[in-house]
Amino acid sequence: MTAEQFKALIASRRTSDRRLAARAALANPCLVDRSILEGAFYRETVPQIREQFGAALDASTVADAVQDEPPEKEARAIYDEAHVRATREVTERVLHQLNPLIGDIEQAASSEVAEFDESATKSRILQIKLQIEAITKLYHAAKPAKLEEFDLAPAVKNCLPNDLEHERCTINFIGETPMLALGDQSLISIAVTCGLRNAIEACIPVAAENFRPQIVINWGATDKEYWISIIDEGVGFRGAAAGAFELGATTKTGHSGNGLATVRTAMQSLSGLAELVPQKDRGCGLHLSWPKRELEKRA
Repeated sequence: MTAEQFKALIASRRTSDRRLAARAALANPCLVDRSILEGAFYRETVPQIREQFGAALDASTVADAVQDEPPEKEARAIYDEAHVRATREVTERVLHQLNPLIGDIEQAASSEVAEFDESATKSRILQIKLQIEAITKLYHAAKPAKLEEFDLAPAVKNCLPNDLEHERCTINFIGETPMLALGDQSLISIAVTCGLRNAIEACIPVAAENFRPQIVINWGATDKEYWISIIDEGVGFRGAAAGAFELGATTKTGHSGNGLATVRTAMQSLSGLAELVPQKDRGCGLHLSWPKRELEKRA
């Protein structure tokens, strides 16, 4: 039934015509504009037909609500974009206030506190500086992606930390070499560096002279996306994996808890995902991915 046929039936004096229109409205609540359904409902004098028009109106309300709600993928993209923008704005303001302030505090403390270099005051200032450094990484992770083609293999390998802590682990890079990818190399470097640092810190507590826990870094591409995985044999994450990406989430003493939050923000800036998956025996797997075709269209 067309909308024009429906309008003709509800204007008819014949009860059978209006009953047919009511049945059609029940079968397809979006057949006509809601205002037309409301008019038919209020004009109808036969209780049974009026009841059918009322049911069609209720169904129309539900259908409109479903149509107004964006699909899951679109809703996630809207959330991610808003989250990245808010993170960028907030961290920028925090850093603008804290950077000069902590410098002033350190300068004043160095002249006012006896034996400043060995004092608890300096130790606390250093902790604040580490927090500021973590916030700075988060700020750089929340930036518009600048797309370019690059070799993913050396980009990932260059994310290995400069300190020697990783030598207590066995680190294997097993991804395809070379591996051309399209994305923002700086964002990938931020995500992998923080993810790899998190894996190393998770492995240190279980490392021993006769046991070097493994960290395996792999990467590749499907027809839809690029991906990177970091799998470790560390202590794992206690609690819900999704909570690991919240700011301040950490099980490590003296740790900022912003590492995985920075990973997630960097991937959101690429319209991608970061997922933490506990391994069956021990450790965790961090899986990063970002869309291939969508970025190629934007490039």
